[in-house]
Amino acid sequence: MTEVVDAAQCAMRRDLGTDTTAELPFGDLFGKGVSRGIDLNDEFTPGPDSRDDPRCSRGSLPGGDAVWCGQPPPWLSADWMGMVDALGADRIRRAFLSADDGASVDGQMPGRTVAYVEIELRRGDPRGTLAFLESAFTSCADAAPGTVSGLKVMAGSVPSAHGTQGEASAVAFLTPERAAWVVLDGGEWTKTERDRALRAIAAHLA
Repeated sequence: MTEVVDAAQCAMRRDLGTDTTAELPFGDLFGKGVSRGIDLNDEFTPGPDSRDDPRCSRGSLPGGDAVWCGQPPPWLSADWMGMVDALGADRIRRAFLSADDGASVDGQMPGRTVAYVEIELRRGDPRGTLAFLESAFTSCADAAPGTVSGLKVMAGSVPSAHGTQGEASAVAFLTPERAAWVVLDGGEWTKTERDRALRAIAAHLA
């Protein structure tokens, strides 16, 4: 009789809720008086087999210039469960938000949206995630280095998820303990609105 091998529990997902009481990693990014909805709010953490089962190891990350840029950030060909080990994460946090900016009913002018991902890195960044993200944002978002509230960032743009919107701002935050990126998409973001959102994220990561 062939022995059945149980699937390794390499990572776990937890839903953090999408109602009005759900906790988010930062304050309101859309400004005062703007109602917003939480479209996705979850986390991924290492599973009970993550350190002991060789089936959970994803090996080294590809060079940032070897990624396929047709995917959303981080342009890594793995699902979110697989990214926990691939990125050397103790935790991956996602939050996708949308604002009611008076979008038209035909969907041609969507309200502003935020796609945010945060990675709590294992001590010493064993996978080289910070270097990977810096290179990947350079390759796929034409990003340039800069700072937001004193934090190192790579700021560029990616194709909008809304066909009529052109480009969306994409900014990676790179700190020794945490990496994060945000895509500001949907309806038009003014410079003031964009800067407010980025400062709020920087304050959370600092």
